[in-house]
Amino acid sequence: AVVAMKEKSKNAAKTRREKENGEFYELAKLLPLPSAITSQLDKASIIRLTTSYLKMRAVFPEGKTRPGLSGEGWGAHRGPK
Repeated sequence: AVVAMKEKSKNAAKTRREKENGEFYELAKLLPLPSAITSQLDKASIIRLTTSYLKMRAVFPEGKTRPGLSGEGWGAHRGPK
């Protein structure tokens, strides 16, 4: 009975980690960065970059540009491939 409970707990933890990892992956895909970069990020980097991006959007709301800025958004210009 104890072994079965340990196995059930282990499976529940694995399922939870898989769900968490899926959500982190989805969050990383929403960042305005190339997928070649976002696919290599660890969880802490995804949270850090997301937090920074949200703070930046609060300071520079979309559509509000200063003279000299293109207004295309952060990460819009990716340069030559």
